[in-house]
Amino acid sequence: MKRFIAWILVAAIAALGGLALAEGNVLKVGMEGTYAPYTYHDDTGALTGFEVDVANAIGEKIGYEVEFVEGAWDSLFPALDAGTIDVIMNQVTITEARLETYDFTTPYVYTRPVVIVAADNDEINSFEDLNGKKAAEGLTSNYNALAQSYGAEIVGQDVFALALELVKGGEADAAVNDELTYAYWQVTTGDFDSTKIAAKSDDATSSAVVIQKGRDELRDAISGAIDELLADGTIAEISEKYFNIDVSQK
Repeated sequence: MKRFIAWILVAAIAALGGLALAEGNVLKVGMEGTYAPYTYHDDTGALTGFEVDVANAIGEKIGYEVEFVEGAWDSLFPALDAGTIDVIMNQVTITEARLETYDFTTPYVYTRPVVIVAADNDEINSFEDLNGKKAAEGLTSNYNALAQSYGAEIVGQDVFALALELVKGGEADAAVNDELTYAYWQVTTGDFDSTKIAAKSDDATSSAVVIQKGRDELRDAISGAIDELLADGTIAEISEKYFNIDVSQK
């Protein structure tokens, strides 16, 4: 309630021109534009995605026009540091290291690693069951290291869709990956029957809007907007559109 009241005050002052949350009433949002389903271009070339829809909803709440600034992942934080963008929205995970340098808003994405197996596989029911099994993983991914930590033998495959083909074809016993990546794969392929989640990690990660330290008014305004969008079901609706599940809940 206190955060909501604070947001109302910030928004009211901004509307009167007494507080510039972002220059010229334009919120500049940095994102890759190549990271489906979060931020990508559709068949018409238009920028779309989960983060795009959430950003537009936030802009509407705080009364700001949203301008999207696309760039490679490695360029987004330098752009934020330089002030050429106001925030980053690109499924940025909240980590202790990042919190030392940047502020984050209220989280609105939660995800966790999962073990994916063929639908008829009854041998793997936990991460521990990966011991001695073959896991299809990208050779440099965090999930590769996670699978190996449980004793899996790695079958190298950097493309998630092809990793699942290895699982479906029996060339790999499992794939360890992000549950939202898997949900999006199911939605885009329409394949809900050939594979299943055998186990979920208890360690969820959260993602939010990233902003420079010191921009407290803008951070609080965006957090207030996110709080409202979570409460009224808007983010859940956007999530269902892209993932077929609600990613905004732990």
